[in-house]
Order: sequence, then structure tokens, then C-alpha cells
Amino acid sequence: MTVTAGSAAKCEVARAAGCDAAIDYSQPGWVAQVIAATDGRKARVVYDSVAMHTFMGSLDCAAPFGMVVLFGAASGPAPSIDPELLNKKGCLFLTRPSVFPRNADPETFRANAADVFDAMTSGAVRANIGARFSLAQAADAHRAAEARSITGAIVMLP
Repeated sequence: MTVTAGSAAKCEVARAAGCDAAIDYSQPGWVAQVIAATDGRKARVVYDSVAMHTFMGSLDCAAPFGMVVLFGAASGPAPSIDPELLNKKGCLFLTRPSVFPRNADPETFRANAADVFDAMTSGAVRANIGARFSLAQAADAHRAAEARSITGAIVMLP
């Protein structure tokens, strides 16, 4: 698995978690580095949770007839594109899934939450808690999140 992250520290976390390669997308030439890390092969599926700063590069990392899954917007919304661009870049498929429609009714939400907690209990999914803040430190927690200085989840404690 090849991943990108927005800093050298976050790339180290990805490598420690078992990724084969981790590329810092904040550095120039990151797309070429991703392709080089995969021996010149572009990906059949590219998952992008960053959007504004990575979306156009994610399109360039996808193989012809590949799929780009834009599932977040950590750096802001992805730029609007002309659909013809997907054709020019290799007849790509683009999807924009969201958790909100998938959890629209309470029954589905509960079932999905149970699946996540079961996965955590079994060890299939591990939570990486990067920092804990008291509610009195809420402003500090927000500043840390905005600065993207924490690797892992930020937990607020009562």
C-alpha cells in the first residue's frame, strides 16, 4: 500500500502502521514519487480524503479506467472539474461517497456503529489517539486540529 500524508511525521506514522511507501504530498513532485514507489504503475483505486490540495494529483495517480474515491475534504473542497477531464486522464471513474446518507436512519446508524465497535473490539481496527484535551482546553484542541499538528484522533474529556 502506498499512501500520502501532509508531513514527514505523518508519513512515518503510516510506515510504522505497515504501509509500503508514504509520500509527503506537501512536497513538489509528490505524484511522480507515488508512481515511482509503485514501479511506474498507477493505481486502480485512489482514495482521497484531503481534496483541495490533492485532488488533481489523485487523478494523475489513477490508472486508465481506474476509480478515484473522494471521501473527505481535510484541506477544503476539491476543485470543480469539467467531466471531460476524466476522459482525458484515462476514462476515470469518480465517486464522492459520504457517511451521512449511509447513516440517514437510526437503525442503519446503529448497525454501522455496532460494526465499527465490533471491529475495534476484535482488533481489526485500532484507534490511534494522538492527544487528549479537557473541555476547558477545547480552543487548544481546535487550534491543534486546524494546524494539523496532531497525528491520530483528538479526544475531548469531560
